[in-house]
Amino acid sequence: MTAETNPKATKRDEKQKTNRVEAEVEIDSILPPEARALYARLIAGEIVSGDVPGVESLLALGAVMEEPLGGYVPVSLDRLERRLRASVQDELARTARRLEEIPALLDELRSHQPSVAEALRAGSRYLTGVEATNRQIGEAAEEARELLAAQPGVRTRRVLTQAFNRDLAALSRGVALRTLYHVSARTNPDVRERVAVMAPKGALFRTLARPFLRVLVFDRKVAFFSDHLEGRPDSAGAWMVRDPAVCAYLAESFEQEWTLAQEWHAPERSGEGTTGRTVSTQLQRTILRALVAGQDQQQIATALGYSSRTINVHLTNLRAELGYETVYQLVHWWATSPERDLD
Repeated sequence: MTAETNPKATKRDEKQKTNRVEAEVEIDSILPPEARALYARLIAGEIVSGDVPGVESLLALGAVMEEPLGGYVPVSLDRLERRLRASVQDELARTARRLEEIPALLDELRSHQPSVAEALRAGSRYLTGVEATNRQIGEAAEEARELLAAQPGVRTRRVLTQAFNRDLAALSRGVALRTLYHVSARTNPDVRERVAVMAPKGALFRTLARPFLRVLVFDRKVAFFSDHLEGRPDSAGAWMVRDPAVCAYLAESFEQEWTLAQEWHAPERSGEGTTGRTVSTQLQRTILRALVAGQDQQQIATALGYSSRTINVHLTNLRAELGYETVYQLVHWWATSPERDLD
């Protein structure tokens, strides 16, 4: 059912709306329209008395005076101008004083908030480029007493050389340096040379067979890691984080990986197979775990930083050790082998 429109009610609403708009304009005016009309009538000599529209505005402004016997007379316009100017100037002066107080007020309020530098130090930011990343890492290393480094994948001679002097200087200052490499680094001659030089100076090294993420943590207060937000490569830069909770979490994650890792110079742990010794190497066990997880040899090679031919050689060596002909037989052996519990 549709309601009928009342023409009278519509006109009344429109008139009320118009009156509200006019009232808003009048509020913003020094002298409302009805007061101006009344002033014109008084100047023309009309005698006006009583409470007529506009008279209160004229009296408040000082444009007219009330006579003792009744009625209103206009005052001198020169006198009115001086009064109006003085009133507006006083208002402007008050406004100017309030404007001057704003900076001091905001400074006081800002003093209760962290500074921009503190906010950056407590948060995270992306460092664009290898140079900017290395510069920030170098500054962190100069002040650090502890460095936890998780370094998976292949590390080239150039990268190792850049870090060598920095880490050697840190060791000379008594910095506790622990580095976690992937097991594949054991065959990297540059990494082996680094370990040979730094281990006697107090650095500790371990290797882990399973994949892990790259991260550097200094004093558990600042951390650097690869970009997993937008997937930018390490050559593009890295994230620097100073949030205490995040750094503590990353340090604890490192500690868990460190506990599971094998010391660089430690012998292979013995299993309980039929031969009484461990048949597989740490790297071979990593490859088998990845095969069971559904990865092919090329994917495994990419993840570990090897060629697919190298992965195949390690599998072939293990098949020869066990007397198997195919990788399928090898995977079947792995499914029930006690060596699955080794690192």
